[in-house]
Amino acid sequence: MYLPKSILYPLVILFTLGGVFSFYIEITSIPIFSSLGFTLIFYFLLKEKRTKLLKSGVLYFSFLLLGYIHFQEYYRLPKTHYQHQTLHDADALKRIEIKKALGINSYSFSFQGEVKQWGNNPVVGKILLYQSRDSLTTPYQIGQEILTRTKTYSIKSNRNPGEFSYKNYLSNSKVYQQIQVNESNAVLYIEKPKTHFFDLIRLRERVETKIKTSSLTEESKGMLNALLLGKRKALEEEILTAYTHAGVIHLLALSGLHVGLLVLILMYLLKPLVKLKFGKSIRFGILLFFLWSFAFFVGLGPSVVRSVTLFSFIVIGNYINQGKHSFHYTMLSFFVLLICYPPFLRSIGFQLSYLAVFGILAIRPLFLQLWNPSPILYKRFWELITVSLSAQIAVSPISIYYFHQFPSLFLLSNLIILPFFGLFLSFSLVVLLLLIIGYSIPNIFQFYEIWVTFLNQIVFWIAQQETFLFDRIYNSTVSTLLTYAIILSGLLFFYKKAFSRGVVFLIFSLLFISNLVMETKKEETVNCFWIFHQHKESVMGHQKGRYLYYSSTDEENSNRILTDFITSRRLKNKKTLSIKNSYIQRDFKLLLLSKKYPIEIKQLAPTHILLQNNVKVNLDLLLEEYKPKLLIVDGSNDPWFSARWEKTCKKYNVRFYDTRKNGALKINLENEG
Repeated sequence: MYLPKSILYPLVILFTLGGVFSFYIEITSIPIFSSLGFTLIFYFLLKEKRTKLLKSGVLYFSFLLLGYIHFQEYYRLPKTHYQHQTLHDADALKRIEIKKALGINSYSFSFQGEVKQWGNNPVVGKILLYQSRDSLTTPYQIGQEILTRTKTYSIKSNRNPGEFSYKNYLSNSKVYQQIQVNESNAVLYIEKPKTHFFDLIRLRERVETKIKTSSLTEESKGMLNALLLGKRKALEEEILTAYTHAGVIHLLALSGLHVGLLVLILMYLLKPLVKLKFGKSIRFGILLFFLWSFAFFVGLGPSVVRSVTLFSFIVIGNYINQGKHSFHYTMLSFFVLLICYPPFLRSIGFQLSYLAVFGILAIRPLFLQLWNPSPILYKRFWELITVSLSAQIAVSPISIYYFHQFPSLFLLSNLIILPFFGLFLSFSLVVLLLLIIGYSIPNIFQFYEIWVTFLNQIVFWIAQQETFLFDRIYNSTVSTLLTYAIILSGLLFFYKKAFSRGVVFLIFSLLFISNLVMETKKEETVNCFWIFHQHKESVMGHQKGRYLYYSSTDEENSNRILTDFITSRRLKNKKTLSIKNSYIQRDFKLLLLSKKYPIEIKQLAPTHILLQNNVKVNLDLLLEEYKPKLLIVDGSNDPWFSARWEKTCKKYNVRFYDTRKNGALKINLENEG
C-alpha cells in the first residue's frame, strides 16, 4: 500500500493554510507582496542541482503567501463598498436588489440583498434584509429592487457563550449589515424581476409549484423538495432531528452523495454510447452538461456547486485517465473551488464533504487490506461498511466540534438505508418527472408515499435509541486540530511503518491528552456569576468549577442557552438555584428588582443591581441610596426602558450594562472577594 504522490498536494495544503492564517493574522499588503516578489525572484535565480531542497522550500513558502494574499484580498472591502457611506450619510436613499430568499418567521421574510446605490453614489456590497410581514404581505421576489431611507445596522453577534454566531456565519459571505423594511419605509423601484431567455430559476419555481399542488402527502412533498431541489426546510423539524440523531442527515442534504448517484444513473443509461466512434466524448459532454444544468436548476447553492465541481473533475479524470488518480482530481477540484470562492473554506458543508471524500480515498484502502473477501455478497457488504467507517472517521472530529454530538449508530443507519437509497433517489426522480409533465399515475404515487413513510419510520426507530447517541461533547479548536494531526500521522505510519512516523504519531497523541487535561482543569477552578440574555426572560447562573447552578423565569425556553453553555465549558451538569430579591457571595451582593417580587429596602449595600421585567422604580433615588458598581438590564426589559435607565446611570456616573446590546455578563467572583 502506498499513498499517491504529487507536488500538487503540499502546494494545495500550504495554500489552504495561508488562507487559514489570514483569518487570524492581519498584515498589510505591502510587506506581503514584497515578500512574495522577492521569494519568486529568489526561486528563479536558484540553480537546480545544488539548491534543490532550498528551491522546494521557496516554492512552498510562495504558495503559503499566495493563499494568505488571496484570502485577505477577497475579504478586503473595496472603496465603493456601501459601509464607507454609513457613518456620514446614514439616512441617504438606498437602492437594494433582492438576490436570495433566506427564510421566514412569524415576524418577517429574510433576504440577501445587493446594495446598488447610496444617495447619488453607485456602491457595492451584500446586506441582510428583513421585510416585516403580516397576513397580507407579499414577499419580495428575486430580481426586484427597492428604495428606502431606513438606516442599516451591524449584525449582532451571539449574545451567550456557546451559541451559534449568525454574525460570523454571514460575515463569511461578506454580509456585515442588516436593514428592516416595511410598506411604510420602502417602495418597489423595479416591481417585476429580471427575466432571461433560459431562466432555470423560474423553471425551478414552477417545479416547486407542481410539487406543492400535487396530491402527494406533505411528508412526500417535503422529501422531493429536499432530495432533488435542495429545500431541506420543506421537511418538518421532527424529521430533520431524527435524521440527525440517526447519523444520516447527509441523505437529506443535496450534496455529493445525491449528485454522485445521479451521475452513476446517467452513466449507466449512457453506457451504450461508448460503442460508437465518438461515443465516449459524447457521453463526457452530456455528463458535464447535465451536472451544470442541474446546478443552475437547483439555484447554485454552495453545497450543489462544490458537489458538481467535484464530480465534474471526476468525470474529466474518468475521461482522460480511465478513472485513475481519483485523489489527484479531488484535490484539484478542492483547489479550484478555494480559488474561485474563498468562503468555501469556512463552510461546514464544504469541510464535511471533502473530509468525507478524502477519508474514503485515504482510509478505506487500509480497511480493504485488512480483509478482502472473495464471495461477492461478503465483498459488497464489506465495501459498504468500509466506505461508511472511513467517511465517519474523517468527519467525526469536526462534526463534534460544530454539533457536539456523535451518532454511534451511524454504521447501522447507513447499512440499512444506503443499499437502497440509490434506488429510492431514482424513484424520486421518476415521480418528479411525472409531476412536471402533468401525468398522474396514482399507483406509483401511492407506492412512493409508502416508501417515504417506511424510510422515515426506520430512521425514527434508530433515532429513538438514545442510549447510543452521545451528545454534549465539546471539542475545542486546538483539540480538533490535534485529532486530525493524530489521524494524518497515523495514516502515514500505517502506509509506511517507519520509526520516525511512529514517533510523530505518539507525540501528537500525548499533546492531545495533555491539552484535554489542561482544558478540563481550567474549568474546575472557575468561580463566576453569569447573567445571560434571553428575550422576555431572566436567566442567571453561578458556575462553580464544573457545575452550573442556574435560575430561570422560563426553564423550557432557556434550556437551549444553558445546554450550549455547559457544553462549551465541558461542565458536568446544571442544577437549579433559587434566587429572589438578592444573591450574595462574599463581597458580591446582587439586588434584583422585578415586578414578580416585592421591593424590600434593606441594608444590603448591593455591589450590583439587576432590573427585570420593566420594573417601575425611582432609579434616581435607588442610585443615590445604594451607589452600586454596576446597574444591569437583562432581556426581560423592553428597549425603551433600557434607554431611559442608561441616561439616568450616566447622570450619576454609574456603570451600565445591557445584555441586549452587549450579550451575557460574566462577573468573576474570585475578584469580588
